[in-house]
Amino acid sequence: MESLIEFLQTMPFWYWWVFAVVLLSIELLTGSTYFFWPAIAAVAAGFLDIGPLDGQWQLQLLVFAVVTILLSIYAPSRVKPWIHRTQADHLTLNERGAQKIGRRATVSQAFHNGTGKVRLGDTLWLAESETGEDFAEGAQVMIAGAEGSKLFVKPVA
Repeated sequence: MESLIEFLQTMPFWYWWVFAVVLLSIELLTGSTYFFWPAIAAVAAGFLDIGPLDGQWQLQLLVFAVVTILLSIYAPSRVKPWIHRTQADHLTLNERGAQKIGRRATVSQAFHNGTGKVRLGDTLWLAESETGEDFAEGAQVMIAGAEGSKLFVKPVA
């Protein structure tokens, strides 16, 4: 026990920062934000070890514990919406059909009974008229919806 206390008394400030890097590495592997808060607390304890708490290992551990607890309680509710904001910005990321809604396409094969083919970019798509009307080849249509590989189109207003 005495050797542990001696180690803590003589521990240089950068040990806190190494501890913070280890915690951040674990955080990167887990992605949970649980190890993020102790890492910030370890950085704070390291900075305090440089100045006012140099050699006062009990106060350093107390600062580490208090900052970790406070950040663990109050920070997640403020940080998680910011972290997950990017997911809300990309609601159609894996939905190819939804990404096409609102784009214009050209009719490649005339519609008969409300069904035909449209060209969007370099791809031909099976399309169905939303209103059941027929479009002539070369007409411009707006994509109004998608279901699987079928697009639902309406006339361009």
